[in-house]
Amino acid sequence: MKHATIVVALSALIVTGCRGNKETVITGSITGNPGLKTLVYTVPLSGTSYPGFQDTIRLDEAGHFELKLAMKQPAFIRVWIPEPHVSAKIVAEPGNSYHVTMDANEKCTRVSGANEKGQMLYTSLPDPEYVGMEARKLNLRADTSLASIHEKVEALKQSELSKFKELLDNGEVSKSFFDLVKIDRDCYHASLEANVSTSKAFSMLESKQFVLPSGENVLENLARIFALYPPDDEQLLFSSFWNQYAENYVTNYKLFTREDFDLLKLREMYANRVLYAFCINESKNCLTGKALECFQAAYLHVTALQKKYEKELIALFEQFEKDYPSSEYTRYVKPLIDQIVLFHQINEKPFDETVQFVDDYEHVNTLEEAIKPLQGKKIYIDVWATWCGPCKEEFQHQQALKKILDEQNIQQLYISIDTDDHDQQWKDNIKFYGLSGTHIRANENLHVVDLCKRFDKNAKEPYIAIPWYILVDEKGNIIKEHAEWPSQIIQDPGILNITKD
Repeated sequence: MKHATIVVALSALIVTGCRGNKETVITGSITGNPGLKTLVYTVPLSGTSYPGFQDTIRLDEAGHFELKLAMKQPAFIRVWIPEPHVSAKIVAEPGNSYHVTMDANEKCTRVSGANEKGQMLYTSLPDPEYVGMEARKLNLRADTSLASIHEKVEALKQSELSKFKELLDNGEVSKSFFDLVKIDRDCYHASLEANVSTSKAFSMLESKQFVLPSGENVLENLARIFALYPPDDEQLLFSSFWNQYAENYVTNYKLFTREDFDLLKLREMYANRVLYAFCINESKNCLTGKALECFQAAYLHVTALQKKYEKELIALFEQFEKDYPSSEYTRYVKPLIDQIVLFHQINEKPFDETVQFVDDYEHVNTLEEAIKPLQGKKIYIDVWATWCGPCKEEFQHQQALKKILDEQNIQQLYISIDTDDHDQQWKDNIKFYGLSGTHIRANENLHVVDLCKRFDKNAKEPYIAIPWYILVDEKGNIIKEHAEWPSQIIQDPGILNITKD
């Protein structure tokens, strides 16, 4: 098959021939996932590397792609396959070319081209989605001495950088490549160390005595880290770990060190949903320039991405647009805010007649009791919660799923494991996602005693992982305790035509 080249132009970044811009080309091939249509990549806005600012690129039939970017400075660009998750992180320089190969089956990647030895060395480094994951992996949080933690983290960083320095000295990577990697590792290890200290500070919030048995003060240690690597330093923005580092600084350290800090007040801010405004306003007191703009955009983005649809975010985003009317970050945040606006518009309307609620849910203590009123037809049960992102991702298939279930004479039962204080949010989500069918919010007995024990009968401790789907026959017998997800059913509707396990 003839290779088809696909070129993507980034309207927000690229102006062909613009002074100072040089074309960077990333080509690639994907194997092991023949049905894959698109690839996701991060957009290096002004060289920043926040993972949430992303776009997609189409693959040709052979799994090839070509991406052309006009860049002014080196930047990290990540490309990845969403499912199964396989990614490659490229240290990209203006004017250079790179080739990425990704195998979805083996979950391995290779980056060739400019600074190839450095690229492959970089891919061998820890690259956790959250630095706290690496802190737990290294068992740093168990260490009782901050000095010991610092020594371990610093030794890790120097070990990594020495290998890149050797490549630089041998002329196998460019100076700009080395400088960008050094910025990134400085930010990563500072974030790693700060994360450990913050976790210790959280355990001391009740007493507000931030001193360890070793005599070391946790807040003073955080002050040392943030003074050495100021979150306001725009050089650090080039690291993909900067956003986590800056958020820790603004939303934790600066909060803990306020003279009027009070744990009860913090809990009240959570309860009254004014914490976001507080954090945005706090960022204005400790960040400036590009760092402030990027932080606010990323903070609004990651908060809206949680899909809790807080109305507070609408006003905060409107203020962001006033403060930064030409921000290149706006195009990535606005679609999420528009969803929040739509969410509240929809919830001003009454429930659709296709939505039914189970009466007297307080006394429905078992799955058998929950499904008894619906016996006579097969039942497709969706166990979910308003805080579950994957649950809500599956709701995008609601209309297609309903058509398939109707054709097979299967009714829908939604069981939410939200607690009483999320009752309104539960009902609002039902309206917004158009979840026609029967609904019940599980009481503690149904959730903890019954469902958790059913989910994994071999587990030492009962638990539940959602989304979770169950298929029941006309007589109330469970046909499949772990049925296929909606996204799988719409690909193959026949998988519902099954017999009892």
